[in-house]
Amino acid sequence: MGTPASPTLDATQLARVIAAVRDAKNILVLTGAGISAESGVPTFRGKDGWWRSRNPEELATRTAFRENPRLVWEWYEYRRELIARVEPNLAHHALAWLESQGKNVFILTQNVDDLHERAGSRQVVHIHGSIWSVTCLKEDRTFEDRRVPMPELPPLCACGGVLRPAVVWFDEELPHDACARIENYLQQGGIDVAFVVGTYVTFDYIARWALAARNSGALLVEVNPDETSLTRQADIVLRGKAGDIFSAIRAGLAIPGLAIPDLEGGAGPAIGDAK
Repeated sequence: MGTPASPTLDATQLARVIAAVRDAKNILVLTGAGISAESGVPTFRGKDGWWRSRNPEELATRTAFRENPRLVWEWYEYRRELIARVEPNLAHHALAWLESQGKNVFILTQNVDDLHERAGSRQVVHIHGSIWSVTCLKEDRTFEDRRVPMPELPPLCACGGVLRPAVVWFDEELPHDACARIENYLQQGGIDVAFVVGTYVTFDYIARWALAARNSGALLVEVNPDETSLTRQADIVLRGKAGDIFSAIRAGLAIPGLAIPDLEGGAGPAIGDAK
């Protein structure tokens, strides 16, 4: 059986997006696991997402942590070590570059890694928390802890309390502060372009925020190799890898009047320039 063909990137639609981004002042970017997967971070639902034959969705719960905190921490230790080794990819760098060019780029990510920040993006909201933060269950205090590996599992706070990853598990509510920041951003209006990147929009609140931006006048652009629950409501759909697509957008913006080539096979123009 041959390798499936890569999606074909529509050059006409890409040109429309480049024109919109060129004129845009405010850009909202909602990112999911797909953008980090291009850096080598396994997705929960992908073929590489399972760990020791265990479904991650069964580990990422308060119940699982209460029953076996060491096992849950072993999984997070594996993920922390992996994320510490990988690097931001072309999509992360292109988004940071847009900000460096004077665009107001507001990133709302479902990812718990710090690849957006490491690429240089400064306005990033982690709706599901950060893998580099921990919460002391005794003092109810959250702080950054980048030790890899941890000295013991489960790790302990200086006060003696057990630490847990400061991430949002499947049986928990979203963080109030992050939600308030997002809602405030949407209420301000003025969003010119909203990208939804590398997510199947499994969670209703992601679709709600994306459509709120569209309803307020933003051009809603989906970037994903596959169809999602949001596809039919997007103004423009760009099929392919995020790194290829945002490299092509960056190239088109960096070279005014650039002719967008035929992008069969998902290969974007001037990809090497996006580092």
